[in-house]
This record gives sequence, structure tokens and C-alpha cells, in this order.
Amino acid sequence: MASRFWTAGSDSDEEEVSASEEESSSSEEESSSSSSSSSSGSDSDSDSSSGSGSDSDSDSDDSDAPKKGAARFLAGSDSDSDSDEDRRVVLKSAKDKRFSELTDSCDEIRNKMKINDWSAIQSLFDELNKRLDRTRKVADNVGVPRVYVRMLVELEDFLNDTLANRDLKKKMSPTNAKALNTMRQRLKKHNTSDEFGDLVTKFRENPQDDEEEELESSSSSESEAENDAEGKFEDFEKRPAGASKKKDKLLSMDSAEITYEMVAKKLRDIATSRGRKGTDKQEQVEMLQFLANVAKGVPQKLEVLLQLVGSLFDLSPGISNYMKVGLWKRCMLVMLEIMDTLTANQNIVLDDTAEPSEDRTAEPVAGEDGMIRVWGNLVAFVERLDDEMFKSLQVIDPHTHEYMARLRDEPVFLALAQKVHDYLARIGDTRNQPKVALRIIEHFYFKTDAVYDAMRKLTMLQQEEAAASAAAHPEGAVAAASAEAENAAAGNTSNEPGEEQTADDKVALPVPLDFSMDESSAAAMKRLVGIVFQHGDERAKARAMLCIIYHRALHGDFYSARDMLLMSHLQDNVMMMDISTQILYNRSMAQLGLAAFRLGLIAEAHSCLQELYGSGHIKELLAQGMAMGKFQDKTPEQELLEKRRQMPFHMHISLELLESSCLISAMLLEVPAMASSPLAVKKRVISKSFHRILDTYNRQTFTGPPETVRDHIMAATRALMRGDWSGAYGAVFALSVWQLVPQRESVLGMLQAKLKEEALRTYLFSYSAQYRSLSLDQLCTMFEMDEKAVYSIVSKMMIAEELHGSWDQPTRTIVMHSIEASKVQSLAAQFADKATLLVELNERAYAFRTGGLRDDDDMGGGGRRGGGGRRGPDGQWEDDGGSGGRGRGRGGPRLGAARMGLGQGGQVRDCVEDWWLVVRVVLSDMVFSA
Repeated sequence: MASRFWTAGSDSDEEEVSASEEESSSSEEESSSSSSSSSSGSDSDSDSSSGSGSDSDSDSDDSDAPKKGAARFLAGSDSDSDSDEDRRVVLKSAKDKRFSELTDSCDEIRNKMKINDWSAIQSLFDELNKRLDRTRKVADNVGVPRVYVRMLVELEDFLNDTLANRDLKKKMSPTNAKALNTMRQRLKKHNTSDEFGDLVTKFRENPQDDEEEELESSSSSESEAENDAEGKFEDFEKRPAGASKKKDKLLSMDSAEITYEMVAKKLRDIATSRGRKGTDKQEQVEMLQFLANVAKGVPQKLEVLLQLVGSLFDLSPGISNYMKVGLWKRCMLVMLEIMDTLTANQNIVLDDTAEPSEDRTAEPVAGEDGMIRVWGNLVAFVERLDDEMFKSLQVIDPHTHEYMARLRDEPVFLALAQKVHDYLARIGDTRNQPKVALRIIEHFYFKTDAVYDAMRKLTMLQQEEAAASAAAHPEGAVAAASAEAENAAAGNTSNEPGEEQTADDKVALPVPLDFSMDESSAAAMKRLVGIVFQHGDERAKARAMLCIIYHRALHGDFYSARDMLLMSHLQDNVMMMDISTQILYNRSMAQLGLAAFRLGLIAEAHSCLQELYGSGHIKELLAQGMAMGKFQDKTPEQELLEKRRQMPFHMHISLELLESSCLISAMLLEVPAMASSPLAVKKRVISKSFHRILDTYNRQTFTGPPETVRDHIMAATRALMRGDWSGAYGAVFALSVWQLVPQRESVLGMLQAKLKEEALRTYLFSYSAQYRSLSLDQLCTMFEMDEKAVYSIVSKMMIAEELHGSWDQPTRTIVMHSIEASKVQSLAAQFADKATLLVELNERAYAFRTGGLRDDDDMGGGGRRGGGGRRGPDGQWEDDGGSGGRGRGRGGPRLGAARMGLGQGGQVRDCVEDWWLVVRVVLSDMVFSA
């Protein structure tokens, strides 16, 4: 069998053998190779010593040449054994790999310590901590490697030596010195934490044992793969797999035994471990609640409560999901407790520029002004609570009781925001005060008087319930609610982020008894907007201006809202603002248009609403929905951002009301304009969207009864074009959106009056040419209008030369003047215009062909066609007999002006001009001799 393989190197056909033969041959070769390998050493020695034998020569030649065929698969060949020795594969487990990475990081830090490169040490220290987490994740049931503990001790000693060497510190670069200070703070927190403090202390007590164990662990890690399970991680502190977590010592101590330093140290450890992987967030919250009860002094209690609010925010699933209602209520209770504490202790000031609590080991002392400054940022907490409430209202189904129950929490948030606003005003913080004022404004600007009064009554009712609860609990309503929330949280064992915490949701939030709302929303808006205008930044001022514009338009003060918009010039800079401000601008413009429509200002309403409605994306512009087009692809990130910008349901503006108002305004403007010039070549278009909808409606073969808003408006348009105001009003009145209008009767009365007026104008435009005279009484009867209104409308049309007629006072009639051209004359005028265009094109084509056209000087005479010419007072071009003499004006021929110039062009041009002269004379006679 072996000879077959050796001969296969020369014959390629014999290399293709069956699988069974290869398996049998390989098994035989394995057995033979084991026996031959033992004797190959002696044979090779004897052969090499003698130096004779053709077999040895051939073998040496074959060994130098590359193997071919199946020979390269032989297990006993010399080349295979050599290659196995050269590339020996060391198999390592995942634990060994992670541990070697950890050791390499420690060696790199030691190298950087030799050259005093603290910038590199800082980055390597971060990498070391990451690798420690990976090592602990792979190694089950183990603690902290002592290699890591040794590195912490060496770093701390080297840091102290560097800080003691002043000459070395002076020679450091600014970047290196900054990194040194950063490492000093981080290493101090790191080595004194509960997780590493005891290990560092034990290492310093007996470092020799650690060295021996490290040597043993390093030797064991370099052993063969079969011995990996024995003593590989001897340098780890092991703990049993089923052992429960140790209970913190503070929890078992008496409150009298707990000192300020102990609470500060525990608070510092919690602040350090926040955000790390594997940290039990719920355990941190429970510990902070315990520390709040045993804190020594009011400043330390405030520090713990502020840290507790941040830890409660950490329990939220993430930015994309909203905070659970129960968790939000717990945050509100802690914030109310903080505000009560600040109100009772006015010598304490929260300042985000003060020294953080984790960097302080002693109780803060009062400054020169007698105020104790504690680190904290109330404005950030208020903004986060507002954002979380906004997101919850975005997600909750608005047609359920849960949505209404969520809205009942709004007075409590307004009370908290007002407390924070008053506190900032008391300490003189004008930088943050406008931020809180703007948050309150954004809760008020969209509320009508009825909604504001209802919320005010709800606040008073909740305060009465809070007063009864305070009487039943001597410690106070907020403290009782906090205890209830803690008990609910303790009883709730659900840890799933998507599972509702019903126990927390049932916790009632008491409205503070000292909170009071203004008598009217207008007074509250005026007070808060003034603060923003006085101290706010540009974005806050712009948003406050848009809110007050929206509020005034909502309450019917259109002229004031319009003047504020025009004076602020927001419409010029809105495209440079952020998207949320652009949405607010669109909402303000929509509400401004609705206010103009309610007041009967049709042209102003149309100008405000046309741009929004004509875009076809009114949902997206108002952030009241998402529409996916056929050719519009959005990435998941874009969809997520757009969902975050959506407005809650109770802040929506009715899209049907906007569509109805815009189309009715366009109808009242467009129908008389179309009737005044039915045969005009270039019609003046007021609303393109209205014309598009009307053309689509007219092309329909069969039109059934109206169903949608567009169908009702188009039916009203057809009736109005006939002068049938009652049919138009009936179609408009059938719309269901009028139930959403507060002043329903007055708006419908205004629409009826407008429809009568425009129907009268349309009737006179369409049928005045068919009458010699019209009776005033007949018009009053047809359109059910009083005499003065009809007289006023007709007189205005006469003054504007829209109606050619005059009043005959004795007979109370309108005498029509037959000055306007008939239908045939209008068609003849159109034919004349088209003939003029034909001659112009013919002249230019001939001039281009003969090469006689040079820009405008194709007729000679000083660079202007036809010599001298000018614009008349009516805008028409008039010949003034310039140097060209007989040339035509640039504006084309005028009816009645029969002079035509003959330019350079020969007989063809003369024939064209003669033909055109005949056409002009005939058409002029048709138009003006009738």
C-alpha cells in the first residue's frame, strides 16, 4: 500500500483514489510510522556516518524536494516533524487569555511609570479596569486578581512619590500635570472604595505571600494545556457560587453609632460605582434611602437626597423609553422633600459650582456671606422630570383612563416647578430662572380658559385631600406619601423593565398647600414671559415669544398676536432654529390662522394656513403624526427622532378644522376671482392646492354625496359658482368640525354672511352681461341681505371697475353699461394675442436664419427694436416715434395701433407684415365697432 503512494507522485490519474482505500492506507501508515520513527534515528546515524548507499542519497534528495501527491500527508515524514517543532501551538483557555491581557496592561503601566508619563498611565488605567471587568466576567465565582491589587498599590506609592517631588512637578508639561491631578483624584476614590479598600490593606500587610502566589500562578499559566485546571487562578480570591451578598455594616449599626465620615464614605462609594456594569441599582437606592434617615446634619441629608434622585433616574430603562409612572412619582416626592428642606433652612444654597460631596470629608462650613453651599442642580432635575412626563404622555394611549390619570399629575409638577422658580428668584440665580419659567410656560400656552379653570379647580381639590392627609399624619403629607412609595417599592418584586409597576402607580402625589395658581392663564403667561424676556437667552426668548403668540391667538386676540410676530421677525430666522422650535412656530402659525378665520378675516387666515396646508405634510410639520410615502425611506434612527418630537394628544390642533378653514378661505377668495375673468389666458391663482382639488373633483364622472371635508367644500364651491349661497352654506354647515369651535354660533353666522356676500359678487360677475338693469329689491330678496349691505357691495364693485354700471336712484336699479366685450369679442382678442405671438416667432426665426439678429438690435435704430419706445402709465408699451421711425414696440402690438415697420428681409418679410396688417385691422373692427 505504501508503494502505491510513492509512485503516485508521477501519475496524476492514480492520485484520485476512493475514500475507503485512503482510510485503510492512512491507518496502515500510522501504525508503520510509529514503528519506523523509533528506528529512523539509528538508521540515519549509521547512514550519515558511512556516507554510502543510494537509498540515503535518494532520501536526502527527496527530503529537500517538496513532497507531491499523497506523500505530503504522511505523518512520519521528516518535513512534518520539523514543521511541528517549528510551529508549536500553545492552547489557552479564555481565562488564561484574559489573565494574560491583564498582566500585559500592568507591565505597560510599569513601563510608563519609569518615564513619568501620566497621560499614558491615565489611558492605560482605564484599559486595565476594562480588562479587569472582562476577566471577572469570564472567570466565574472569583474575586479580584491580586496582580491588579499589586498594581493599585504600586500606582498609589508612585503617585505619592511624584507629588512629594516638587522639582519634578515643575518640569512637567501642562498636559502631564493635568493627568497627574486626575489620577490623584481617581486613584483616591478607587483605592478607598468598598470593593478594593480591604484588598489594598491586606496586600500592604503581607505583600510577600502575594509575590509567591504570583510566581506560582505565572509558572502554572505557562504549563501545558492538560494542567490548566490545576492551580491556574491561585491568585484570585474565590468565593462560593451560592453565597449571598454580604449585608452592609451600616445597615446593622445603630443610627447613633454612625458618624458623618461613615455616611460620607458610603456616599462617595455609591457615587463612584454609579454607571458601572454589574452595579445593583436597586440596592444603591435602598442604601441611599437609609442614609437619608441617618445623615448627620441638613447639608449631608441634602447631599444624600440629591444623590437619591440621580439614582432613581438610573432605574429608568433608557433614553428611548419613558420612566415608569411610579418611579416618576418617587422622584417627585424626593424633590418636594428637598424643596421643603431648603425652605426651612434658607442659609443653605444649592450650587453646581460648589465642591462635590464625594471630594469632601468634613461638614461644609458657611462662607463669608453666611451661606452654606452644597453641590446640586435642581434645574436639571426639573427638566428631566418634565421630559419624562412628556415622553409618558407620548406613549400612553390617549383614549384610556390611564392617560387622564397621568394628566392629573401635572398640577404637582407645576407646584414643584413654581417652588424651584421661587427658590432661584430668592437666591438671585438669573441664569437658571428663565429655564424653569419657560418650562411652566410650555404647560400653560396651549390651554383655553375652560381647561385652565378646570386644572385650577383640580389643584384646589388635591390640596384639600393633601390637607386631610396631613391632619391624619403628623409628619406631613409629603413624608407620608414618601413612606407609602417606599413600601410600595419594597413590595414590588418586578424587575422587568417592560413590566408595569402598579404598586407604585397607586401612590398619590400631594399638591403642596402653599402652591397657588394665577386667576387666569393670561396673567400667568404675562408674568412668566416677562422673566424670560428679561434674563433668558435667545432660544428661550424665541420660544417664549411663540408661546405668547399662540396663547393670544387661541384667546381671539389676532391683531396683537400678529403684531408680535411681525415685530419679532421670527419668520425670517425660523429656519436657523432647532426642530422643536420650528414645530412650535408651525403651531403658532396654525393657531394664528384659526384666530383670523374665527374673526372673519378670510385673506389673513388663508395667508397663515396656505403654506402649512399646501405642503401636503401638515401632520409632520405640526408633529402630530408620521406619514410614510411610497418613495420615502427613513432609517430607524430618523424614525426614532421623529417619534420623540411628536406632541401629546391633548396638545393637538384639529387637522380637520385646519383643512376646513383653509379650504373655505380659499373658496371665498378663488370663486369670485374665477368668475371675474373666466376667459383670461393667465389667471391669477390664489391657492394652487384649491385649484388642484377642484380640477380633480370636476374630472370625476360621478360625484356622490359628500363624505370628507374636501367633498363638502367642493360641493359648496359648485353651488357658490352658480350664486347659490344657501346650497353652499348647507354643504359647509354639514361639516362635523364645528363642534370643536368654542364660538360655534358666531363662526357659522360669519360664514353665512361671507357666503352671501361672495355669492352676490359671483352672480354679478357671471350674469351682469345678460341684464340691462337689475333691481336692488330683487337682489336683496335673492340673497336675503339688507339694502345697505347690497348697496355697499355693488358700489364697491363699481368703484373698482369690476362692474360696469351705475345706480339709478329713482327706480332703485343698477343700469348696466355694455362696455365689456361679448364672448365673440373676447375670443377675437385672444386670437389677436396668439397671432401677435406667431408673428414674433416668425420674425425671430427668419432673422436667425438670415443672420440679421444681434441681440435686441435686429431692426436697426440705435440698439432698440422699432427705435424709441416707452412704458405708458397703464404699463403698456407705447411707440414714441424714435429713430427707428416705423418700428414696433418691444411689448408687442397694441389694439388700434396699425403702424408696422418693414425691416430687412425682402419679399417674404413684406408678405408677412402685410398679412398681419390685414388681420389687425379686421380684429380691431370686430372688437371696437360692435
